Amino acid sequence: MDAHTTLIGLALGLALAALAAAGDWARRRAPLAWHAHLPWNGLAFVGVATALFAAVHLFTLLRGP
Repeated sequence: MDAHTTLIGLALGLALAALAAAGDWARRRAPLAWHAHLPWNGLAFVGVATALFAAVHLFTLLRGP
């Protein structure tokens, strides 16, 4: 992967983590709504893991050989 693809992965991971945080907030506000049954904790984990992987990969790309 090059730096451009890594930045896209970082942005997508952060966006997914933010979406999951908003979904969890909405789940706590209305626990019987349709969105309360979605796996917000799992989506948050995937988003944070993707962002962390992309950040470490970007760091290794910028560090050089």
